[in-house]
Amino acid sequence: MVNRIILILKSYKGGILGVSLLLFLVIITFYTIINIPASERSEWNNPSYWINYPKNAAPYWTNYFMELFNQKLPEHKIFTMNDAIVRNYSEGTDYKIENSTFIYDYDFETFPPAFSIPYSIQVGDIPPAVEISVKRPDGLVFVIYYNSLESLSNGLDDTNGANEQDEIQSNGEILIESQNPTVKDDVSTNVVSQRLFSSSREITEALSDYTNLFDFSTNGLPAEKIIFSDTKSNVPLQGKYEFIFSLYSFDGNTDLKDIQWIVEGKVFGVLGTDDFRRDISFGILIGTPVALLIGVTVAITSTIIGLFYGLISGYKGGRTGGFMVIIIDIFLSVPTMVLFIILSLNYGKSILFLIGLFILFGWPGLALINRTFSVQIKNYPYVEASKLMGESDFRIVIRHIVPQLIPFTLANFALSVPAAILGEAALSFLGFGDPSFPTWGQMLQDAHFSSAEILGYWWWIIPPGLMISITSMAFILIGRSLESKAKFDKRR
Repeated sequence: MVNRIILILKSYKGGILGVSLLLFLVIITFYTIINIPASERSEWNNPSYWINYPKNAAPYWTNYFMELFNQKLPEHKIFTMNDAIVRNYSEGTDYKIENSTFIYDYDFETFPPAFSIPYSIQVGDIPPAVEISVKRPDGLVFVIYYNSLESLSNGLDDTNGANEQDEIQSNGEILIESQNPTVKDDVSTNVVSQRLFSSSREITEALSDYTNLFDFSTNGLPAEKIIFSDTKSNVPLQGKYEFIFSLYSFDGNTDLKDIQWIVEGKVFGVLGTDDFRRDISFGILIGTPVALLIGVTVAITSTIIGLFYGLISGYKGGRTGGFMVIIIDIFLSVPTMVLFIILSLNYGKSILFLIGLFILFGWPGLALINRTFSVQIKNYPYVEASKLMGESDFRIVIRHIVPQLIPFTLANFALSVPAAILGEAALSFLGFGDPSFPTWGQMLQDAHFSSAEILGYWWWIIPPGLMISITSMAFILIGRSLESKAKFDKRR
């Protein structure tokens, strides 16, 4: 059977293309399952997971086309602790200074949209101090932040049993992770994690000390348009920038755990990002196995039901067959999309519930076709001869009728997969899909909700739409090839 299917597909160029597209989807599915842990795949709707990514950034390769017109958009840069080019220490009798320096060669014609500085520090008994400065290409040095961190050891509550405490401040986002005190050399360990934004009040106030260095008014300008600006006019100053993070510690228990410097850009990643900072390519990857799961599960189940229901109704005939046909007609007359919307509103937007609905209303069409063929095949001479020879109905059905229905059943199976995927995409686009699962239809719905088509965020719309088209085309081409061969064999 497998060899025959391969020969059928080879006979039709469309089938070869369909198999190639299907192989492409299978490769993506296995890559996603193997290389992206389930814990990360579930973070699609978690805003904090994407905090380091830019909003509505175009794919990075769009700069290659823009360079043809002498234009280039700022790239999104994420400097990690390992990217610190210079990391030196300075120690005294009762203090230590640790400097982490990041070098950024800025060569763009426009300002970066923003920047942020997340860091984590293990605080000892004596509060450390943090200083952040920027050395510009023209030699000017701006100290944009200085603060002394209060020790958390005095604020821990040993009796509350809480493992972490979240605190949000208006000038930035501060997360304090308070671990239950654990004795380590008689010192409680506390980790302070803070994220400074370019719009933070401390940074804005610190930059006000340098307004006299500019030949234009800096009032009302965001921090990035001051730090990255030429002193003569408010245009980007290109060249090498050094971002220096200095930690002043006064005991041996203070330690810098992590530091990042994130300069937001307007291009990032292979497929860009959306309004929620999510990586579009990540959504495409994790949406592929979900789409195939929906399509294949619905197709297999509805095909099996449709095959045997139609076969039984056609072979039995009489009142039993007539009653079974009435059931088919009832299902075919139901406006499924309207019913799906009503049921989703009343019984929840679960992906399993949608799969059940697709199966429930996906088999009648195939059952009707199989019934028609079964009525014809059971009257063939060799089937009548089998009856006269005393063969049981089960043996007749398995040996003589089912093999005749297999080609059309396989063709309808292939066509049922894109029907289920398109149905889920349509419901998700209308807002009736399962928001907890990342699907291509859900991505299109988010894009429409954020007016991506009006704002020109094409990279948010084309990839999921293209993946829906590729998946549908793959199974449709395979299904048409099998169907054409089945019709040819029947005529012969």
